[in-house]
Amino acid sequence: MKSNAKKDKENIYSLKGFDKVFKFTLAQTFKNRAYVVSLIMFVIMMALMGPIQYFSSRTGQNGAEAMSKKKIDEPVAANMTVIDATALSLNVDDLKLNDLGYENVNTTVISAAQIDFDFSEKLNSLAKDEIVTVISIEQTGYNVSVIQGNESDVPVEELDVVSDYISERVEEIKIEKSSVSEEEVNLLKNGVYTNSVMSEADYRETVSNELSRGKLMGLSMIYCILIMIVSTMSSSYIISSVTEEKTSKLVESLLVSVRPMALLLGKICGMLIYIITILVLGFGSSKVSSFIIKNYFGVDMSSGLGSTDFGALLRFGVGGTLLIFISILIAYIAFGGFSGMMGSACTKTEDVQSATGTVMGLVMFGYMGAVMAASMDISIVNTLATLIPPFSFYTSTVYYLAGRINLPMFLLSFAIQIVVVIAILLLCAKTYRRLILSGNTKPKLINVLRALKN
Repeated sequence: MKSNAKKDKENIYSLKGFDKVFKFTLAQTFKNRAYVVSLIMFVIMMALMGPIQYFSSRTGQNGAEAMSKKKIDEPVAANMTVIDATALSLNVDDLKLNDLGYENVNTTVISAAQIDFDFSEKLNSLAKDEIVTVISIEQTGYNVSVIQGNESDVPVEELDVVSDYISERVEEIKIEKSSVSEEEVNLLKNGVYTNSVMSEADYRETVSNELSRGKLMGLSMIYCILIMIVSTMSSSYIISSVTEEKTSKLVESLLVSVRPMALLLGKICGMLIYIITILVLGFGSSKVSSFIIKNYFGVDMSSGLGSTDFGALLRFGVGGTLLIFISILIAYIAFGGFSGMMGSACTKTEDVQSATGTVMGLVMFGYMGAVMAASMDISIVNTLATLIPPFSFYTSTVYYLAGRINLPMFLLSFAIQIVVVIAILLLCAKTYRRLILSGNTKPKLINVLRALKN
């Protein structure tokens, strides 16, 4: 009987006391004013993120348009003759000179075939405030030349603006007067692109991908942001909680009735309810944001891959959504367990910042690597990012649902993640036993591993 009691006492992997820690953590989280305020602020931020991004992009676009807009506020030229040596049959209305600022400039458009005066003599006799614009066709395409007299007062800068503006209008006019549809015009403007020369097998694989590179990048960003939010909020709480218990000597009493593994999982699972609440409300807020910018600003959200719309993760049906949720849960437990390991090495409140920095460094390392891999979208890079933690926590599920990896590769990645999570939890339980009562360890990863080895 005594032997069994001793064995039970030393079983650091027992879940005895888990329910008590879970309930206490859950209650404390929703009673904490800082966490409640953070929850409210996150919901408001997600609801406003779409309109904020829309206005930011519109401001930048309007600024760029203003910088590139060609308009002369106070033209020096008073008269302009436009000679049309093309088959476009141009007139003054076609040129839309009001947009140039030439609404008060006396402009005449004549066809080259209708010229009833000596052209060279006309150029030699140009007044100081008169210019001539010649639109012709050469072997390389349309050409616009703006000519002034020898004694002209019109500055060169104004001539350059006139030349650029009329050149752009000629490009637009020749499309407007053709029978080409708007879709065909867009195709012509987009040009021809190619990624590389590929084999038949590579081509079939590319065609079978469900998402394009752009949509893969959008979906990866949403998924990575979710994991980063989950990991950031959980790590700070777990490290602070463990440090507080250790510095207040409360842990000495806790470990009498609660095993290290139960203490860790109780905190992680208790905090998980708060995280799920954030995700659910964040999803609702993102849908509100998408509804606002779609119905009030006319932004097309048909792709469902806006950077603020968490609903894009639901495009893969119930099975895909469940898979995404399980993957986020695994990543949460992995980073939460690592946070517990670092928190157990803190000896004073000031150490929390150092421990949190180490955890966030790992979180951001995985995040940045996953984002870079998604932007490259290369087969070998996708494979490596799928198999190597911590990148795999951010990539494997998205790559599988997007068609970048097959089922065996995904299952292999999933198995590696499970092994890593179990290893982290086992190490964390040992960390609690060895470091939670120690007052000498500094919150550095090398010190934690060294303590486990000893």
